[in-house]
Amino acid sequence: GFASSFITQYQLVVYFTLLKNTTKMKFSMIAIAATALAAGVEGFSTVSRPAIRASPLKMADAATEVDTKAALATAANEARGLAMDSIAAAHSGHMGLPLGCAEVGAVLYGSQMQYNPKDTQWINRDRFILSAGHGSMFLYSWLNLAGFDLSIEELKNFRQHHSQTPGHPEFPNSEHTTPGIECTT
Repeated sequence: GFASSFITQYQLVVYFTLLKNTTKMKFSMIAIAATALAAGVEGFSTVSRPAIRASPLKMADAATEVDTKAALATAANEARGLAMDSIAAAHSGHMGLPLGCAEVGAVLYGSQMQYNPKDTQWINRDRFILSAGHGSMFLYSWLNLAGFDLSIEELKNFRQHHSQTPGHPEFPNSEHTTPGIECTT
């Protein structure tokens, strides 16, 4: 529910702050394979290989990457929860995009995009344009988790007249003032 989401939301803001203040990490197959090798995983091979000893520095990098991956997975699950709660409260909406693309949002808002939720007009920001209006809770949940001024109360008002979370994202105007929305599609 929304009450338990608030506690986790605070934790995710801490995770995002930590992620934004560290070097950018990308989860490539090489990085995942290196982590698996460092942990002694041999995959599907039945042939025994000699043990590989990783240096302490490489092990620390692998541990940081695993922590980052866990934080992003936690964020994805929180975004799913916010979307399900908001859509259920509205008795209207579509869950496919918010549930199916939660990991995409976690990677974009958690480690790849550059943005400042306190300065939504920052000229050098990355812009995320959601053209699939029926999946708007995907965008609203990530704006909330990323620290934009979009409260849990506004998520509860999803698809309500004059709310900051209309059924389709709309560029801020006299009726909708949703921060982080870059255009109306």
